[in-house]
Amino acid sequence: MRFSRLFYGLAIIFCATLLGGSALAQGGELIRAEWGVRGNRVDVTARVRTFIRDGILQLEVTRFNLGIDPAPHQNKELIIRVRHWNGQVEEYKYPERSMCTLELGRHDHPEERARREERHEEAYDRHEPRLQILHADYGAEGRFVDVTGTLRSRIDDGRLNLRVDNYSLGVDPSPGVHKWLRVEYVYRGEQRNITVDEKTFLRLP
Repeated sequence: MRFSRLFYGLAIIFCATLLGGSALAQGGELIRAEWGVRGNRVDVTARVRTFIRDGILQLEVTRFNLGIDPAPHQNKELIIRVRHWNGQVEEYKYPERSMCTLELGRHDHPEERARREERHEEAYDRHEPRLQILHADYGAEGRFVDVTGTLRSRIDDGRLNLRVDNYSLGVDPSPGVHKWLRVEYVYRGEQRNITVDEKTFLRLP
């Protein structure tokens, strides 16, 4: 009985270690992301890259975050391919409604890091002054939810172009009630506020 408990405990530790290791890309480049079911997958690479912060990709795998539902009412999965600095390509799979966490920048190749820093400096010079979302909430009187992170993830090339609805914001805080989006942001060093009705478009700057 004692041996069985020991074996069972070691097996649990081994499985946990194996699963934990599969979530770490240990440095590399995200080269492709696909979302859907076998025979019906769409390319969501650009969308997934917006969730990378400081070399770490982290997002909940939902149709709201990925911006599309290629197979309604079916259990989908997100497939991510990462090319490591040694040239090896590894594939990671995440089922719908799971949490995806990949450490892409842990072991940066020096040449890749230099190229990325150069691109960052060029982009900073080109887009400065940049758009910054300070706070955003969505809902109706008496019931608003914070959607700051969602708006920040949708900024592309220094601009934000978004249809204000439950689907794009990933939440419906007041079903059946007309809602609006309130945004506090900074542009050209000036703090501003804007309110946009549901089913219209938010365009910044």
